[in-house]
Amino acid sequence: MHCTALNAPFGARLHLDRDAPLTGEERRALRGFFREHGLLVVRGREISREQQIDLLASLGRLEPDAHGEPMEMEVTNQHELSTAPEGELVFHSDYAYDPAPTTVISMYGLVIEGDVTPTLFASSTTVLDRLPKELVERLRRHEASHGCFLHRWNAPGERAQEPDPLIPRGEPGWGPDHYWTRHPVVWENPSGVETLFVCLQHTDCILDLPREESDVILQELYAALYEPSQIYTHEWQPHDLVIWDNITVQHARPEPRPGPRTLRRFHVSPTDLTGDYVRVARELGIM
Repeated sequence: MHCTALNAPFGARLHLDRDAPLTGEERRALRGFFREHGLLVVRGREISREQQIDLLASLGRLEPDAHGEPMEMEVTNQHELSTAPEGELVFHSDYAYDPAPTTVISMYGLVIEGDVTPTLFASSTTVLDRLPKELVERLRRHEASHGCFLHRWNAPGERAQEPDPLIPRGEPGWGPDHYWTRHPVVWENPSGVETLFVCLQHTDCILDLPREESDVILQELYAALYEPSQIYTHEWQPHDLVIWDNITVQHARPEPRPGPRTLRRFHVSPTDLTGDYVRVARELGIM
């Protein structure tokens, strides 16, 4: 097993030497590659369900399904049970609005035919070196508020507000109005890598600042985060596997293309959070 840098602003190509389960030494190497690069791509070989699980298990606890097995999900335009909403998705970290977001995501190209939609990635870690140091130091003193549905679907242009009190996930009365939490603006992933934890899709405001000032700062942060020269565009090929750090790397889906695309997904999470969110989203017809 070894890594080579991608022809991109960040990330690396992971080269696997064999199909057998990873050895202890290989697992340590994989964790080192992942901590260094934040995004790994395996290309040019079929990856079984078991291999995908084995690779991801080196990086943490796979969230289980209702039967205690690793939760297998599909992001697809081929049937109605996709685990992602339809259409364009702007840059985000999954479950940023939860106190304990998913930490690692993996997706494998099961069905890739013709002109398929790419996935875009932005590094929330490397951007810290491109921002003014004074701004970064100031942001270390602040938290940001994150919500899932920032703009209400029944009132175009109306901005959702963080509820008070905030009902914890899964408790009686909990629902989409409570898909909110707060995180440090400059946060760390489980390995201690610093990240700028704000994203276009879910961040409402920087707390303890006037709304107008928060909006101005967020626009400055987003301009640096999503600078086109700093974006990695993954054009999917059959059997591609992409593994990324959901805390230090954001992803997005541009306007969908027509080609059939089904991605098999497993993820690492410190808590069992997906069932609650998917259940409520499907009850509301969001996915």
